[in-house]
Amino acid sequence: MNIREAQKRASRLGLAAWIAQAVAVGPEQQLVDLKCVGFASIDLPLGEGETWEEALQQVTRTIFRA
Repeated sequence: MNIREAQKRASRLGLAAWIAQAVAVGPEQQLVDLKCVGFASIDLPLGEGETWEEALQQVTRTIFRA
């Protein structure tokens, strides 16, 4: 899934999808792209993951379990 598909799926839930960069902690501190789905205007991700599928699954679980 690419970012356009993720943004389309997120918008159906009234949310946004974006990519944040984070520094992975460990012996090789490297920059990692983290896929986020949530409220971009206030930088509040409801789901994060290394893939869009992971992030969207977390969001779906959070929304429908509440």
